[in-house]
Formats: sequence, C-alpha cells, structure tokens
Amino acid sequence: MGAHPHNPDARAWSWPRFARNALLITGVVALGVLAWVHVVAPNLSPKNFGVVVEGQLYRSGELTPRAFQQIANDRGVRTVVDLGAHHLGSPSERREERTLRALGVDRVSLRLFGDAQGDPNEYVRALRVMTDPQRAPVLVHCAAGAQRTGAAVAFYRIIFEEAALDEAMQDAQRFGHDPADNPRLREMLETWTEPIRQSLATGEPIAYNGPTPPAAPPHAPTAPGSP
Repeated sequence: MGAHPHNPDARAWSWPRFARNALLITGVVALGVLAWVHVVAPNLSPKNFGVVVEGQLYRSGELTPRAFQQIANDRGVRTVVDLGAHHLGSPSERREERTLRALGVDRVSLRLFGDAQGDPNEYVRALRVMTDPQRAPVLVHCAAGAQRTGAAVAFYRIIFEEAALDEAMQDAQRFGHDPADNPRLREMLETWTEPIRQSLATGEPIAYNGPTPPAAPPHAPTAPGSP
C-alpha cells in the first residue's frame, strides 16, 4: 500500500541532459541578446546619439534607415556628414544613400581612419558643413560615433566654442572614446587644431602627405579591363 506505482514515462534526471538543456537555453538567450543589440535596439534608439548644439548640430554612430527617419522627423536634419562609416560603394553605403535620398537629406562622405587619424583636410571639410547655416541642422556620424565623430566634435568645441583641449576630450569620453585604448584622437587634436583653424580662416588646404583610408574594401572585385 505504501509503494508508489511505477511510471514508465518518468525520465530519470541526469547531468548530461541537464547540461545539454542549459547550453540550449544559454544559446537561445545569447541569440536574443544579439538580436536586441544589433537589430531591435538600433531601430528604437539611434546609436550613440547626442546633441552638440540643439537645432543645429547632432552626432551619432552608424544608423539604420528607421533611425535616420526618426532623426530627420524629430530634429529636422537636412545634412548628414559621414566620416567613413562605410567602404565606398559597399551595400551599407548604398543603403544609407538611398535612405537619405528618400528622406530629402543631403549626404557628405569623407574618408578617415577608425581611430580618427587621416587627412586633416577631411576635418576642415566636415567643419565647414557642420557650421554652415544653409545646411543645418547637421548630423555628423561614423561607425561607432566615438572616435572620428569624437574628433570632429572636439575640433568644433575647441575652434568654434573656445573649449579647452581637456574639456573637449571629456566630451569625447562621454560618447565612448577611451584615451588609453586610442591615444591617436588626442594626438590629432594636438597636432592639427591650429592648422585646421588657419585653413578654415584662409581657405588654403593643409599640406598633408600621410596615409588615407582605401577607397574600397580589401580584395574588392576589380572591374573587367581595369589594371
């Protein structure tokens, strides 16, 4: 009477089965997190978005078409300055071009390295657009919105708002720049602020013969008949 009937469908608990199920659950959760980070969140909130001057100048990382639409609608952005978020002619660049064309937003494409280094004349061109009232409001962005965008905004703060270098660097750090991980951003500011200021005032280009980013991704297919 005290014995329990045997249940043939009952499964004995085992470590292998537990471990397999735990790995499965962990994998599902990890995929969900990745989907949120890379697909859902960028559409809900523009990546690394910030206000530099309300109504005039904004900053961000690379944006989805939906995020571009949100910023254009909410902030009235008329011009986007891309500091090198995409390889020239890549599918992601073409998608951005199509999106902005559909929104009636002008796009300026400039070429800088991901650590903010490159031809200082590109920053001159960016700053001319960023301060042109005929093109405002302007959104400036790169891939993460931290290094190239951080440098462009720092140049703006120092040259047009007369901010100190350390103050401009602190502003960059609020948007993800880490001076220990990337000391080149501060080096760019220390080296090129005065030449950029002079170029903006005189219209003369800065003499530069250093490296520049490639126009196309490595191993890009070559058009037939090209050398």
